[in-house]
Amino acid sequence: MTVLFPPSESSVDLEHYKKAISSKFALINLMKGMLGAGCFSVPLAFKQSGYVSGLVIIVVLGFLCALCMIKLVKCAGYLSKVNQSAPLDYGNMAYKATQASYTPIRKLAPVSRALVNSSLCILQLGICCCFYIFVVYHLHELLEFVMNDVPSRATLFPMVLPAFILLVSLSSMRALSLVSLGGNFLMLIALAVIMFQLLTTEHKKLADLPPVTDLMGIVSAAGTILYALEGQAMVLPLENRMKKPEDMKGPFGVLSVGVGMVVVIYSFAGFFGFLTYGNDVQDSITLNLPNDHLGIFVKAVLLFVVYSGFLIQVFPIVAMIWPAIKKKLRTTCGVSTTTKRIVHFAFRYSIVIVVFLLSYAIPRLSDMVPLVGVTAGMLLALVFPSLFHLLIFLPQFECRIGFLFDIFLDFVCIILGMFFVIYGSITHVQHLMH
Repeated sequence: MTVLFPPSESSVDLEHYKKAISSKFALINLMKGMLGAGCFSVPLAFKQSGYVSGLVIIVVLGFLCALCMIKLVKCAGYLSKVNQSAPLDYGNMAYKATQASYTPIRKLAPVSRALVNSSLCILQLGICCCFYIFVVYHLHELLEFVMNDVPSRATLFPMVLPAFILLVSLSSMRALSLVSLGGNFLMLIALAVIMFQLLTTEHKKLADLPPVTDLMGIVSAAGTILYALEGQAMVLPLENRMKKPEDMKGPFGVLSVGVGMVVVIYSFAGFFGFLTYGNDVQDSITLNLPNDHLGIFVKAVLLFVVYSGFLIQVFPIVAMIWPAIKKKLRTTCGVSTTTKRIVHFAFRYSIVIVVFLLSYAIPRLSDMVPLVGVTAGMLLALVFPSLFHLLIFLPQFECRIGFLFDIFLDFVCIILGMFFVIYGSITHVQHLMH
């Protein structure tokens, strides 16, 4: 239907209300977004850090992640109200937050938005690499079940490239939604089977497992766990769609409850996964499942889920970068619709090629997952939300205990996050070079 006149404010509000989602549905979407393939690497984090350290890290990071998600919502809501603007995404929130701070810092607003958007792209690229490696690992397991002469994993990396190029040729939102819906249902089945296996399989003696390892193991575990907990990019879009956005915050809000439930599930999977397989736990706990009919069924299901989910992980990269490319094409030269379409798909395929090259260069999940989590994941989860909260509210200094405690937590998250980013980046690069 064509709209001949601009809709009134009341009609816009009514239209938003019709499309808005309830708090319960927002909670389901939040948990659905956070409960992904990263769950299967959490037992590896317990191996890297020790079971006591693993439990402490996942609880502390879960608390800090929920706190920083609430800060994102608080900052975006405050800036939208002050500027009387539309709801903000992560990048624009960074821009407005820097503009609202001290005068000398305001000129850095474009830089802050570029940093956030670049980190989001790097995070999505890293997740795509993890998905690519996951598919290769599990395809190798399936081939071992049905064939005698199985190609090596290194050989499978280029062999599956055409399948990923074919996948990203899908560009319709309907196809994206159907893939997501089917993948979520299958993921629940696989999770249920794996949890049952962890409970019923014979466990190691707790005394034979290390409670704590070393600093590098703890940093790697923090990266692995944060990769699994990563959900900052979905917080503001989700809040913007809610009928009651105020339900996102608070001790019993969507964020607190959702992250709390995810932490419980991950703690269970990590602890019992390590207790079941000990130091033999692999990069993804699914690889520890026996190659019997049930194990192969689970691996086949997860292979399909993660392969199809690759398309969903590529979509945010395309959504962030393609508009700028399209604008450049339109301003520099008048290109036809066909040429734009060719360039659009060439851009999509180039993302897959980059993912393939990175995955081939770092072909282990035990290297890629913590590296992604401890760099872009740490910046987006802890550092940036605390930094922008500080930039907005520190100029409005109040001598109140609540205010001072908030500022103190901002500094704690920034210092802790930057320690993990710097130390984790250096140690992982050194490890990869060796």
